[in-house]
Amino acid sequence: MKKLQKIFNSMLFICFLVLGFTAPSFADGGFWRVTGDLVNKDNAGTGFETSCPMANVKLRFKSRWLGGAGVGFAGPVTPFPWGPSWGEATTNSNGQFSETSYFFPNAVRGRDVLIEAWVLGSDFRYTWKTVTIVRNLSGASPTQQSGNIRTFNLGTIETSLFECPTVFVPGDNSSDDSPKIVEDKRNERPAKKRQGTIEPIPYGMGPNGKPGLDLEFTSVVVRHRDNQPNAPAERITWEVVVRNNGPLKYTGTGNCKTKVRMAVYIPELGQERDYYLNMTKPIEAGAEETFTSNSGNLGEISEANSDAYNVFFEIDPDNLILESNESNNEASGVYTPSTENFVTQ
Repeated sequence: MKKLQKIFNSMLFICFLVLGFTAPSFADGGFWRVTGDLVNKDNAGTGFETSCPMANVKLRFKSRWLGGAGVGFAGPVTPFPWGPSWGEATTNSNGQFSETSYFFPNAVRGRDVLIEAWVLGSDFRYTWKTVTIVRNLSGASPTQQSGNIRTFNLGTIETSLFECPTVFVPGDNSSDDSPKIVEDKRNERPAKKRQGTIEPIPYGMGPNGKPGLDLEFTSVVVRHRDNQPNAPAERITWEVVVRNNGPLKYTGTGNCKTKVRMAVYIPELGQERDYYLNMTKPIEAGAEETFTSNSGNLGEISEANSDAYNVFFEIDPDNLILESNESNNEASGVYTPSTENFVTQ
């Protein structure tokens, strides 16, 4: 019994020491919040520098104490090792970010802050890569303090991990050495040569500057018009299933929206007729969606009486989407109205 009492007293003494030493630290405890803007810079020093805010980039934050040495598996470590991640934040459409740490028992002590980005590699796998290390932040002098939250505005964080979604269009430097007829143009204003410009590229570039979309047909079909059993045989419904093989989501909205073209060759006219279907459904990475259209009236267009019609399908006919593979956007087949049969080619 005396032995148990001695153990209990020892435990009480240890608890007293722990609470005694940690109480001053918790008095200075609190949270750190970092804010800023993530900007990518391309082609630094080349004369064609571009800069752009990096939207929808996932960031991760860590910190370490300043001064002294930490303890590692093999002994002292200088400087202190990085602590666990505070969490993750995603930049908004303007590249702005904000993240708040877990509770620091000593929020006054100075720290370095590590910012990492979730970057798509050449093998189409994501990994964490260092964006920057912000050194020597003083917990005693934050940009702003509200209660026990110390905010540090890091300003503009520049990186070259990514590529700005732009393409350079060269100027018009063409020349014509053929003989010219000299005309009196003294009263005319000289024509200006088109200068090189930086223009947006089509949607689909991932945050690492590589195409993040790859749309292809999983299946295509033509059949007699849905829900119209008494319609002429040449009145059709066409349906396509489109798969997104890329790592980036196809949203089906804004500038991330395209269409499918169906072209039917009309032998009686010696020409083709085009129909379009807007791809307004989102397609997650690795997923597929079905798109259906009831446009396609062969008989009404050409008084068609052919036995069969060649049908051609194309994704993104106006090249609005940047894809890693542009060679898998087409499919074709033959539709026979009398049998309502469609065979892919």
